[in-house]
Amino acid sequence: MRKLLVLLVVLSGYMSIVMADNQLQLVGQFGKKAVLLVNGTQRVIQINQVSPEGVRLLQVETDYVLVSDNGKKKKITFATHLSTQYEQKEESKVDIWADNTGSYHIAGSINGQVVNFLVDTGATSIAMNEIVARRLGIDFRYRGKPMRATTASGIASGYSLKLASVKVGEIHLNNVDAVVLEGGFPTKVLLGMSFLRQVKFERNNNLMTLRFTRQGKSKK
Repeated sequence: MRKLLVLLVVLSGYMSIVMADNQLQLVGQFGKKAVLLVNGTQRVIQINQVSPEGVRLLQVETDYVLVSDNGKKKKITFATHLSTQYEQKEESKVDIWADNTGSYHIAGSINGQVVNFLVDTGATSIAMNEIVARRLGIDFRYRGKPMRATTASGIASGYSLKLASVKVGEIHLNNVDAVVLEGGFPTKVLLGMSFLRQVKFERNNNLMTLRFTRQGKSKK
């Protein structure tokens, strides 16, 4: 009997861990789909789909989504970072229209050099091929760390590194994660989630809008 009680206590503790609330953050919307960070992992979920962590998307609205987190209904809004050291807010907005293939292209810059981005929410980070990296003056073999990446063409060798500066329209971010892949793939510079998760982005028909709120230091 005592062993049985011990076993029940252990199982009860295990169940409480399994059913613990997930840490959720809304970073983007695409029609009936939402891009969520679930415990720090990016998930693209459509309505009524359940993530591996047990998060079901119930409803998508303009500024929030409704989810069921292991049976608990929650309203998740776009994240706003607050600090007592800052008081003024400045929002930058960029509109990107889809082309006739449904793709979103936008001119921008990397480390002050002009590039044309292809927005790709399926890419973990900004990605480019080694030809583009050399044109931009990025010494990826010296500054980067060797890595392997899964692409549409299979497994590719490359280097992971941080870009000092990435600018799209009026949105300017520093120290953004990126990968440089050996060879000529990808043919476009992919604007992936290492940039997109730091902004609010949403799509309405053929228009994608990026918004970034920068906090200004308070005056003393």
